[in-house]
Amino acid sequence: MWQKINKQQGPAYRQMMEQIMQQIERGNLNPGDRLASERKLAEAFGVNRSTVVHALEELRDLGVITSRRGSGRYINQTEWGKFAVPRIDWRQIISVRYEQTNDRYEEKISEAKQRPGFLDLYSSEMPEELLPNFHFPSYSLEEILKEEKKIDRFGYLPLREKITAYLKEKLCFDFSQNQLLVTGGGQQAIFLILQTILATGDAIAVESPSFFYRLPLFKATGTRLFGVPMDEEGIDLDKLEHSIRKNKVKAVLVNPNFQNPTGKVMSQRRREDLIRLCRRYQLPVIEDDVFTDLSFSAEIPSLHAIDPENVLYIGSLSRVLGKTTKIGWVIGPETFVSRLANAQDMMEFTMNVFTQMTAASIFDEAFDLKMHRVRKELEKRSSLLLEWAENQSFYHLQPILGGYYAWLTWDGENLTPELAEALAERGLGVAPSYLFGENTNGMRINFSRLKETELSFFSSRMAELAKDITG
Repeated sequence: MWQKINKQQGPAYRQMMEQIMQQIERGNLNPGDRLASERKLAEAFGVNRSTVVHALEELRDLGVITSRRGSGRYINQTEWGKFAVPRIDWRQIISVRYEQTNDRYEEKISEAKQRPGFLDLYSSEMPEELLPNFHFPSYSLEEILKEEKKIDRFGYLPLREKITAYLKEKLCFDFSQNQLLVTGGGQQAIFLILQTILATGDAIAVESPSFFYRLPLFKATGTRLFGVPMDEEGIDLDKLEHSIRKNKVKAVLVNPNFQNPTGKVMSQRRREDLIRLCRRYQLPVIEDDVFTDLSFSAEIPSLHAIDPENVLYIGSLSRVLGKTTKIGWVIGPETFVSRLANAQDMMEFTMNVFTQMTAASIFDEAFDLKMHRVRKELEKRSSLLLEWAENQSFYHLQPILGGYYAWLTWDGENLTPELAEALAERGLGVAPSYLFGENTNGMRINFSRLKETELSFFSSRMAELAKDITG
């Protein structure tokens, strides 16, 4: 498998790294495989052990391998922290940076959706019948051209004014209009921030499990992603601090309200402690708060409200406008948001005026009342899941406080890809924990897609799965 190192072809440790990476790419080394001992690798490559240690430490820092005390070194089983070694291979660059995680399962779900009777609790959007029935005005070309003059690099002025007024009233924010940048959705906002504050290879910490794990934008920006476990109050700050020190984390990205996929809400105390920790290490906090309008009860102050100088706030209307209309925004210090605006302009990410005019119009249509109706329907559908959970004993349901995701756990074996695919074949789609960077006994349920008439079918399929898991 290994070729002797030729020192005339460059640094020995680098050649060793390249050979190991090539064996992984060719499938000769698979996730979870154990590498040979340092002594055996030194013999195989014809180098001393210090060179082997150097190469392995570099691969560990890149997230390619992991170390287990007293057990050896293994090929990383997850994508956390993974960062491909740079090389001029354009096909490889494209495939690595933009590949989707776990395509096989998504393909199985896509196939299953074509069959009648399939219950899709996997998808990340609300069903169309729950989306607010906004009536969008029609515009003449003359009106559109006139409104186009109201766009600057921060976005369409009437839209920014309405978002500003809404957030000041709803979340008690205090910011100027030049502290708000309109973006093409929440993910584009994150992309712009990463491109602006991080260099290629820099590390960012997120909650684990997390839907961020599945987003290709981190690979596209060359950002290394490290997951930090949560407890009932939110991200574990002791483990976060350990990751900050070990992985040289440059920013912390959290989803504190109805976290995707677990639905957890970060406690007020944890929010304040998180802010203090990040201040101590001088780290920016990126707050992804796209579910804030879907709370079933009183609001908890946002991280941005606690520390507006160090928290970049991301909001979005995309959750209630469907998949095709992506509207989001970033709020932060004016100097930084100005840099984001410049970056967005250079990348030609600025949205057309018609989309922004359409988004602005929804605030004139009893927005709060329509969102209230959505929340009530979501709460009603969550009660179906609560009723089911109370009448069985195998699955444990995380409290549902808002949003439209529920998190189920159980005692016993994990939900393997094979079992998840078999469940889809039986007509039920869920999102297993391994899709979110954590191979544990958990799954995400999109309860907004569960109707009362489908509860019996859901219950029977989940009972069958319980039998499969327990053997």
